[in-house]
Formats: sequence, C-alpha cells, structure tokens
Amino acid sequence: MSIIHFLNVLEGDCNIIQHDSDRVTVIDMSNAYDQDDTPEEAAVKASQKRAEMKARTGVPPNKTNYRQKEHPDNPIDYLTKINVDTIFRFIITHPDMDHLDGIKDLYKNFAVLNTWDTDNTKFIDVNNFFAGYNKDDWKFYTDIRDGRYTGGKRLTNYDYSDHEYWPSDYLKILCPTEGLVQQANENESYHDLSYVLLYTPPKRGGGIWKILFAGDSEDRSWDYILEQYADAVTDIDILFAPHHGRDSGRDFGFIDILNPKITLFGNASSAHLAYTKYPEIRITNNQAGYVILDISESRIEILVKNQEFARDFRLNPKRNFGEPVYNNTHEAWPIGQLNA
Repeated sequence: MSIIHFLNVLEGDCNIIQHDSDRVTVIDMSNAYDQDDTPEEAAVKASQKRAEMKARTGVPPNKTNYRQKEHPDNPIDYLTKINVDTIFRFIITHPDMDHLDGIKDLYKNFAVLNTWDTDNTKFIDVNNFFAGYNKDDWKFYTDIRDGRYTGGKRLTNYDYSDHEYWPSDYLKILCPTEGLVQQANENESYHDLSYVLLYTPPKRGGGIWKILFAGDSEDRSWDYILEQYADAVTDIDILFAPHHGRDSGRDFGFIDILNPKITLFGNASSAHLAYTKYPEIRITNNQAGYVILDISESRIEILVKNQEFARDFRLNPKRNFGEPVYNNTHEAWPIGQLNA
C-alpha cells in the first residue's frame, strides 16, 4: 500500500514515503550530493569533519558494531534507484544543516513541487567556521525561505493547517504552532519549531496504523502535543525518535504515553542515544543501515540493509525468527513485522 524508506545519511535524517496515491513525500535531507561537484562540495566531501562523522559510531562495549555509519546512503542515488523523479512535498522539519545537507543538489536533480518550511529567522554566518557542510546549501535554503527561489511552492504550515491531499495521504501535522515558532525565533531554539507529523494509513478492520515522525521536537512541542492530541499519539506503532533519539537532558515523560511498539533512531553516535528511555525494540540507522517499512492493511513488514544486523536481530533468543531471506524487491533483509 505504501512504503517508508528511513535512510542512513551519516548525520541527520531523511525519510521517503511512497504513498499509495503515487505521490512522494521526502522529510529532511542529508548526505545528498550528485557527481557534479562544485569546488565547495568536493572540499566538504574530503573534509576531516566528514571523516569524523563516519567514524563517530560510539557503540557501547557490550554491543556489536555493524559499522553502517561508515557506509551512508546518498538520498539522490536512492531516490533514483526507486524510480522517483518528482517529489510532491519536501518537508524541512527545522533549519539545521544535518537536515538540509545536499538540498541544492536535491532540487537540481528532482522536480520538487511543494516545500514545507517554517517561518524561522535562523541566521548562519557562512563566512565563519562551517565545517562538514556546504555553505551553498544554506544559501540555497535561505533563498527558498526568503522568497528568492521561484521553483515550486513554499508553504508554512501549522497544526491547524489543512489541505485536500493530506487526508488521502494520511498525514496530520501536530506541531508547530504559531506560538512555538515565535518562541523558537525569540530564543533561537529552533528545535522548538520542528514539524511533528502523524502518519495514519488504514489498518484491516477499520483501524489505523500510527506512525509518528518527531523531527527534532523538544519539550515545549511535547507539552503541547500531549495537551491537544494525547489520544492520537497514545500507543503508536512506529516512532521516528525526536532528535535522532539523542539523550539531550530532556523530559522523556511523553514516551510513557506514546508507548511505541518500535522506535527508530536516526544518525547520531550511539554514545549519545537514549536507549534506556525508550521501550525495548529500538533500531538505529548506524547499525541496521537503511530501514524500510512496507505497509499494508494487514501488516507492516520491517526490512533493513545490513544482513548481519538482520540475522542477529532475528536469531536473538527473545525472538528466534530464523534466518532472514533476502527481499529482492526492496534490496533488504526482513527482520519482522507488526500485524493488524
């Protein structure tokens, strides 16, 4: 029915949703470069900072290191592989470079019809230290934000916003609010204006799957979401953890309400991930590689890029699912499924 691709993009996040409407949503972007490098792009790729990102796995001594951070996905190549040429909506959850890395090449290589942005006022002085990222990406983003880029349509949506395509693509915005955006700009705390999106494709028997994309949302966002949308986010199926799953001194009380069956962690050093704050089944990009959710009304099948991770996950005595069998369609290894 629909497919979500959660890419292993070195640092940051990138999700691709292939809707059953044939529309494609991309949420955030990182490590997205084509082969036609500018001198700036070549320098970024060859930089020491980029090499440090690949090495920064930080896996605890009691865990296996599957070394997937050393082999990141390039979203431009990946989109091409799955035969995408038009992106119906590109959602920039918030204006941090690990969610904008390669945006200029993305727009050069694909038709992007709608860009969801936030009314942020973030400033970066690209003439100062800007290691590991392309200054031209920030300049290109601000051209979009400030109305100088005329390709496609830019939208700044809030939790009360609505559109004819959103129900048919099963998307609902939970954050930001205008107040959260205003506070974030005043405090220069731009995680507080991050998009939080609930994706609810239909489940057999008239129910819905609950899949939550949390961006880099922080405590103010979750206070609001639990006040306004507690029923909608109670007992969700899949959580894309906020801020890549980092343990950043935040209040984790919202996890008790969400109670996710499976939590997916984006790209950050394992040393910084809040493993113990989330329920038991947690899958990280830096260990599993890309993660694919193949969604139908009867089940969500979960597949990963890394065979060794898939084998160890399935043969864990808690599960004992047997050896994984390669899925040629998705070019990935199944590790299990949620059933309706």
